[in-house]
Amino acid sequence: MLEQDQKLVQDAQQDPERFSVLYDKYFDQIFRYVYRRVSDKETVQDLVSQTFFDALAHIKSFEWRGFPFSSWLYKIAHNNVLKWYREQSKGHKVGLDEIGELPDHNADHVHETSRKEKQLEVQAVMDMLEPEEREIIRLKFFEEISNIEIAEVMGLSANHIGVKVYRTLKKVKQLLKS
Repeated sequence: MLEQDQKLVQDAQQDPERFSVLYDKYFDQIFRYVYRRVSDKETVQDLVSQTFFDALAHIKSFEWRGFPFSSWLYKIAHNNVLKWYREQSKGHKVGLDEIGELPDHNADHVHETSRKEKQLEVQAVMDMLEPEEREIIRLKFFEEISNIEIAEVMGLSANHIGVKVYRTLKKVKQLLKS
């Protein structure tokens, strides 16, 4: 996969019109990542567009460091989201109604109630975490990317991320017990 991405990046570096292949390959992934942080569809579209615009604008300076190309896109998206929050000068919390699926009216109501209770519990625990801890949990478990990729996105060492993941999971476990 890295070799395929490397070839696609080299093609895009030589001919920017070929960047569209990378765009098509990673659009959904980056859209989901940004949506989980912002959730206002118009803002998400703007931030995702800005992310790919920035990537295209800097594709010639992209250098392989042994990480998947998606790590670089996540880092750009992460920075764009942070910049947007700074410009908004306030934090944004995603409401449960924004992250949950529409309930199936034919579904078992007991199951639906249980699912909603679990969502509330997860949201409450996430709200108790520091912003950096929330971001690490989102990247690790919702985006399912490796510690090395998280380190690249957040500008920290992989070992530091490993320690932070361990400590954050320990904190989550304690919060769930209380």
